[in-house]
Amino acid sequence: MVAASTLDKLPPIGGPRRGRGKSRPIYASKSLAASAVEDGRVLVDLSIGDDPGNLDLLKDALATAGLRTGAKGKIPKLTVEAAELLGSVFEQVAERFIRIAFAGEFEKLVSEYRVMLRENLAKGDDAQLKAALNRARLQERILAGTQMADQAEACELLGLSGANPSATMKRKEERRELLRFTVDGRAVYPLLQFDVEGRRVYPAISRIISEKPADWSDFRLLHWLSKPHLDFDGTPAAALGSESDAVLAAFEREIEPQVHG
Repeated sequence: MVAASTLDKLPPIGGPRRGRGKSRPIYASKSLAASAVEDGRVLVDLSIGDDPGNLDLLKDALATAGLRTGAKGKIPKLTVEAAELLGSVFEQVAERFIRIAFAGEFEKLVSEYRVMLRENLAKGDDAQLKAALNRARLQERILAGTQMADQAEACELLGLSGANPSATMKRKEERRELLRFTVDGRAVYPLLQFDVEGRRVYPAISRIISEKPADWSDFRLLHWLSKPHLDFDGTPAAALGSESDAVLAAFEREIEPQVHG
């Protein structure tokens, strides 16, 4: 791992350290240090890579920097306490990075497990297994037949900042404002729920999601929205912009418990 500025590079701090058989120096930037002293803060774009030892390497470099004097005495030396604080911050960043990465891996694992069930157990006689496989096939067909937007595209459709699309869309998901699915380990959002001209999610979508019964999955709701309905010329989704009240009424009738006399 090399943490470096594109500007003036000093010689390696603290000497090289072994990492997977390679010597990996860390560089410091005079311009970066000067900016930190002048502004009281500094933004760092850091890539840790797949070697856990890289974090220790960075911490050692910070500790070493705490014992050095700035170039030509103009930049005060970094205190040991400050170096330890930076090391702690980088540990927290690394922990969050790893947690997010493993969440993505878990979603990929679930996807692969579904494929394994379909391919290797399709001939089983277990009724519950067959039902699960049928649901998996139906879900895949629904997703394959639905146009999707990824997180960056969704932010653009909504007129939101694309600086951190994952965090931006996560907040909307937590407020249950829209439907979200996972395809090939990536978060995707059905285009049918976006009011493109209004740069928003149709308000009726959050209302429908909030009223969705516990036994209705998001796949079932997507299927209902995207299939032709007798109340409309086409699908409920196509009527969200012009007949939102009618779509809500149709959905409420759909989820009403059946009464048998």
